[in-house]
Amino acid sequence: MQTPSGTRGSPFAEIITSLAGLHQENHQALLDLRADQEQRFQAMMRVQQEDRELFWSLLDREVRMRSASPSPIPAAHMPLTKMGASDDPEAFLDLFERTAEACEWPSTSWPVRLIPLLSGEAQKAAQQLPVQNLLVYADLKRAILQRVSLSPEQHRQRFRSLELAEAGRPFVLEQQLRDLCRKWLLAGGSDAEAILDKVVLEQFISRLPKRTAQWVQCHRPASLDLAIQLAEDQLAACSGVGEPLPSISLFPCLSLFPFP
Repeated sequence: MQTPSGTRGSPFAEIITSLAGLHQENHQALLDLRADQEQRFQAMMRVQQEDRELFWSLLDREVRMRSASPSPIPAAHMPLTKMGASDDPEAFLDLFERTAEACEWPSTSWPVRLIPLLSGEAQKAAQQLPVQNLLVYADLKRAILQRVSLSPEQHRQRFRSLELAEAGRPFVLEQQLRDLCRKWLLAGGSDAEAILDKVVLEQFISRLPKRTAQWVQCHRPASLDLAIQLAEDQLAACSGVGEPLPSISLFPCLSLFPFP
C-alpha cells in the first residue's frame, strides 16, 4: 500500500488551515480595535485641549478687561486674599460674593476671579470640575461646599467648645455662636420638632455612662429613637462587664414594709 507523501486534503490539514484563518481574523480584529481606541483617545485629547484653551482664553480676556477698566471701588478698599487653612469656606465665599457685588463685577467673571484665591480642599474641588461647570459660579460654589463643609455634628462640637479667647471680641463670639448654632440646629431646613429632638439627643447622650455615650456617638444616630435603642443594647450587652446597669426596683413600695 502506498503511503501519501503529504497531508494535503486530509482532515488535519483542513483544521490547520481553518485555525490559521481564524488566527488571521482575530489578529485583524485586534488591530482594528487598537486603531479605533487610538482614534477615540486622540479625539478625547483634542476635546480636553480645546477645553483648556477655552478656559485660558476666558481667563486671559478677564485679566485684560480688568487691566483696561478700573474697578468702581479701589482694590485697596476691597482686599481679596487667598483662602487660608483656618478660613471658614462658607464665610470666605460669602465675603467674596459681597465683594463682587460691591465692585459690580459681572457674575460671569466670578469663577475666574475666585479660582486663583482657592487652596487646599476647595482648590481640589475646583480642579475636579469639568470646564463647563468650572466657569459657572453656582456649580463651583456647590462643589466647594460639598467637599469642605462641616457636618451638623461638627458644628455642634464647635458651638460647645468655642471660647472668647479664640473669638477675640464679645461681639465676634456672639456672631460665631449664632452662626454655629444655626448650622447645627437648622441643617437641612429642620422644623421646630426636629430642633427639639436635636437638643434632647445631645443632652441624652451627655448623660449616659461614658462607655455607652461613646458607643452611641460612634454610630451617629440620626434620631432620638435610634440613640435610645443603641444605648439600651449597649447597656444590656455590657451589664456585669463594664459599667453596671442602674438597679430599678419593680416594686418600690415593698421597701417600705421590710420582711420579718
